[in-house]
Amino acid sequence: MRTALIESYIRQLRASFGPVKTPVAEEELRVLYDAKDYAGMIRHIQGVLRLDMKVRLGLVNKGGLDAPAWVERPKPMPIYGSAAFRQTIVIIYLRKSFLRDGTFEEVVLAVAHELCHIVLDAIGHTLADKEEAVDLTAMLLGFRDFYTTGCQTVRARKSSWLDWLCGNESYQIRKHGYLSFDEVRHAATYMTFR
Repeated sequence: MRTALIESYIRQLRASFGPVKTPVAEEELRVLYDAKDYAGMIRHIQGVLRLDMKVRLGLVNKGGLDAPAWVERPKPMPIYGSAAFRQTIVIIYLRKSFLRDGTFEEVVLAVAHELCHIVLDAIGHTLADKEEAVDLTAMLLGFRDFYTTGCQTVRARKSSWLDWLCGNESYQIRKHGYLSFDEVRHAATYMTFR
């Protein structure tokens, strides 16, 4: 586990954002997810992060980056809160296969992560290009509970009808984000109690 790195990033992020924010409530996001209103989820998370700008959703079948989600944004990003920032248009791309197979928490993590790229870029933070810091920013700004429950998914799978019939199960562990399960747990504890 990269304890020293994580704690260093959290200290630097707290210097910019202050103490850990109140956890984001799940209910409204869950309703939007269940309705497959992904644009609504983006708007809700955008509101939590106070990103007063234009954010569009692009749904992708193929092409683009080799990732379930990514954000297209200008480089350099206009300064947070400026008139240019409010006029900026960014596009969050989500793969349809990811939305079809992903859990609620996975989708929330993906959107919060991509929008936190914008947060860090817009304030010119020195950690803006560090993916782990982007995840930690989302956790610090209210999404830590989603990270602790959704950073890793364990799914049972049966490889054949014979395995199913005999009760032989294997499990697939999928990791989400740039921090391990143990790193997310440590970060959540460290940022909450320090």
